[in-house]
Amino acid sequence: MLPLHRRQFLRALGAGGVLVLSACGPAQVDVATPLPTPTAAALLEMASKRLAETPAVHFALAVQGETFVDTASSIRLLGAEGDLRRPDRVRTTFQAEILGRAISLQLITIGDRSWTTNVLTGEWGEAPLEFAYRPDVLFSTQDGIGPVMGRVQDVTRLADEQTAGRTTYHLRSTVDQEVVGPLTYYTITGSPVTVDLWIDQETHDLLRAQLSEPPGAERPNPAVWTLDLSHHGEEVTIDPPV
Repeated sequence: MLPLHRRQFLRALGAGGVLVLSACGPAQVDVATPLPTPTAAALLEMASKRLAETPAVHFALAVQGETFVDTASSIRLLGAEGDLRRPDRVRTTFQAEILGRAISLQLITIGDRSWTTNVLTGEWGEAPLEFAYRPDVLFSTQDGIGPVMGRVQDVTRLADEQTAGRTTYHLRSTVDQEVVGPLTYYTITGSPVTVDLWIDQETHDLLRAQLSEPPGAERPNPAVWTLDLSHHGEEVTIDPPV
């Protein structure tokens, strides 16, 4: 038998240990319940809705393969960068190739009017009728990026990625060539066209879209359009150049 004072001390120590363990036990840990991961279809719907509500956006387009932006197939598009403002204003700088020569060409479209810079002088003038490509189709409620996202088939979610410094959902799907035809001035052909989309996990902004032609004997160098979107909703002014 332990002396009384030692038994009292050990009982007190044991009681204190129980209190400490109780304070640190699982019952006291506040663990947040993780939110369910949205389905691929839900992500597409959120991104499409978000884009439809965006009044302005900056874009950068890189083009691989042959894409001509004039009816005579003499101006080969290499890339473009500019700003779009709803409902019908766009300012773009094209990088193109004419007869093997790389050139830079600016375009402003407001409503039904378009102006371009002269290849030789750099001066602004009315865009020629044969210059048919209109970048504002990207924002079109009928044929733009948003409607394309609503017409994809069998969408698959791939591994998350970092895009432009943001954590994004990466989705992949396919569409018929008719769906992306207006978006690419009917330069992407063959079905199905592979569509890759990168969607910001926090804002649900579409940060990147990539359209890829299927390989084929008639397409030894399949076209790939990569469109990066940024500065969503930021104020931008687009006025006539002359």
